[in-house]
Amino acid sequence: MTLQKNGHSFSFTNQVRDDPGLRESLFSLARQVFSLDFAPWYQGGGWQDRYIPHALVLDGQVAANVSVNPIDFLLDGVRRSYVQLGTVMTHPDFRGMGLSRFLLETVLEAWKDRCDCLYLFANDTVLDFYPKFGFVPAKEAQPVFPVVPGRPIPRRRLCPDLPEERTRILNAYRQSNPFSAFSMEGNEGLLLFYALGPFRNMFYELINQNAVAILEEDGKVLYCHELLGRPTLSLPQLLERLAGPEIRQIRLGFTPKSGLLSSSFLPGEEHLFVLTGKDNPFKTKDLLFPQISHA
Repeated sequence: MTLQKNGHSFSFTNQVRDDPGLRESLFSLARQVFSLDFAPWYQGGGWQDRYIPHALVLDGQVAANVSVNPIDFLLDGVRRSYVQLGTVMTHPDFRGMGLSRFLLETVLEAWKDRCDCLYLFANDTVLDFYPKFGFVPAKEAQPVFPVVPGRPIPRRRLCPDLPEERTRILNAYRQSNPFSAFSMEGNEGLLLFYALGPFRNMFYELINQNAVAILEEDGKVLYCHELLGRPTLSLPQLLERLAGPEIRQIRLGFTPKSGLLSSSFLPGEEHLFVLTGKDNPFKTKDLLFPQISHA
């Protein structure tokens, strides 16, 4: 399939991962547009079958891309097949030519009937763009836990670059998050994206709890992006004992099963859009896509 635009003939492909030239071109464009480096993820074996770039190519280089990410979730105990679109980008030399429109239309035609929900996250500059394709905005709610620190749980930071510690992280993920009402299942590749990239220094083994937590402190706030494994303590007990002496609030990166926490709608830089005609649980529930599921 080709697209003729402004005297250029762009070829379409969804076979990028195993083509060294196209793969490196995709990485280069992601660094240029998003300051995002996919190389450590690929080199660490994280790029598996659930990240599928759909690209327009000119002279062997990726000119524009929309990536498809099929993700399975458990929502209140029911398995759902969702698709997240991500890495939507166009090289600066080819913007304004309709390349993203062509790719979005192609992707939607191929994937909209193969999933229960199709969604994406957008920044402030493109909020008027996605409604043209049938997407509607949805609000996420982040659970907030006011905390009085208790006796701390001993913890040890894990290094995902070490094979034995990466295995420890993956084993905890395979046990899922026992506290989550909305969890990402069977997507080790996306977990490794965070372990080898933006959350690299945030993975901690909770000693004597058979659990791994992804933790980030910011002043008096502790962000608990994820809890994985089979801890013996309840969620409130764990949170109180994860907080250091200066922490007064914990914000979760997942939706808990219990109703013990309040929620605040995320203003954020990312805005959630859900395709009309598909599942949209955000209409009736306070939910948060797990932080580790953002592709």
